Amino acid sequence: MHCKRFAAALMAALCTLSVSSCGKKENENSNKEENATTEQTSSAETTNDTEVTTAETTDDVKNGENEDASANILDYVTVDKATPAMLKVTDPETGNVLYMLGTMHMITEDTFPLPDYIMNVYDKCDGVAVEVDTSEILGDMNKLQDFYSKLVYTDGTTVKDHISDETYEKLKKYMTDNYMYNEVMDSYTAGYWASQVEAVSVTSIKKVDVNGVDARFIEMAQKDGKEVISIENIDIQVDALTAASDELADYMISGTIDKALDMPTYTKEFAEEYDKWASGDIDALDFESEADEELPSELEDDFAEYADIMLYNRNGGMAEKAEEFLKNGKNYFFMVGAAHFAGDKGVDDILESKGYKVERVSA
Repeated sequence: MHCKRFAAALMAALCTLSVSSCGKKENENSNKEENATTEQTSSAETTNDTEVTTAETTDDVKNGENEDASANILDYVTVDKATPAMLKVTDPETGNVLYMLGTMHMITEDTFPLPDYIMNVYDKCDGVAVEVDTSEILGDMNKLQDFYSKLVYTDGTTVKDHISDETYEKLKKYMTDNYMYNEVMDSYTAGYWASQVEAVSVTSIKKVDVNGVDARFIEMAQKDGKEVISIENIDIQVDALTAASDELADYMISGTIDKALDMPTYTKEFAEEYDKWASGDIDALDFESEADEELPSELEDDFAEYADIMLYNRNGGMAEKAEEFLKNGKNYFFMVGAAHFAGDKGVDDILESKGYKVERVSA
């Protein structure tokens, strides 16, 4: 599977806590090595502590070479000013309106401020509806531990029992080199590790802001006294995180690490996905928008099932929530990963099929 397809899936579809707590901005990581050696006391605390000290260190840096070998996403992004896709949905029966924004869960440091056509909607809304209010979970250790407890094997196995020895050793080395590995973490599922490797790889890119669009609007809403509403619950996000079969997760982990070891190429491919979002070319983020010649034929069914759980099934639930807001006249700014609007199975397509009027809002 192409690295860029999985990167797009994760960063434009899944707003997980694993991504939200995966790393800090470059200027916050000066103590990463010291923090990474801190003794961990529980599996949930282990994951959280190591995640928030994610290094922006590439393979070259780990070997003591010049940090300039690390790639800067701004060298590859071609969109000068982000103008992401926003939709206006109208209920013909009541006249109620709901604005929907396709987001990216990791962006560049130059993405904000967003244009007026988006910020005007935010200014007039009563609250923001996001996939999950990550700030609420991250601020409560009990909730955070509960989240991570859902991502571990409970049958006595570890990730070593679910992926190949070769991939496990590659995973262990890569995460250790990035100050993200602890032996206790072997209890986490292969599907979770696939998303973690992708998240760590992306946060290794210079000038990437892990506080994506959703997190920015959550922060603004809290400061402005607006509501923050979770569209999904944690269990739905966990199901998405663990959706990959062992075989597909093995393929994702190995392939992502191989790609990430060539940071300039990896950064260029991620920049291409960012450009699609930033230019409003939302359909280009669809899983089915391009043929994947690299995906082994024996994994095609696994990937189709993964796509259903990760994306398409969730679209139906998101559409139901949007319909609820419309029927009740809730003035919420609805924002989910852009991939949830891509192709012909998006949240907008579902709403349109139910008789709602859907219009693209232009800059």
